[in-house]
Amino acid sequence: MGQMLSAVGRHPYRAPHLHFMIDAPGHRRLVTQLFVAGGSYLDSDTVFGVKDQLIVDFVAQAGPTPDGRSVDGEWRRLDHSFRIAPVTD
Repeated sequence: MGQMLSAVGRHPYRAPHLHFMIDAPGHRRLVTQLFVAGGSYLDSDTVFGVKDQLIVDFVAQAGPTPDGRSVDGEWRRLDHSFRIAPVTD
C-alpha cells in the first residue's frame, strides 16, 4: 500500500480538514471541505484538494461553547458562509 505514491516521491497524508454536505430544496447539493489554516501538508495534500479559498481560520476560544456547555481547555470556532446554486432546468 502506498507504493505508487512512494514511486513518485509523494507522501500519503491529507492536510487537516472537515467535510461538508449542504442541501436545500430547489438548490444543488454542495459537497466540499474546508482546510485548517496553518495545518500540516497544505502545500502537499496527497489528493491535491487544497485551494486557497478553502483554507480558513478555526479561531481559538475559551469558556462556554455557543450552546452553553462548559468545556475544559481551548475549543475552536468557525464562522463561514456557504453559497449554494439554485437548480436550473
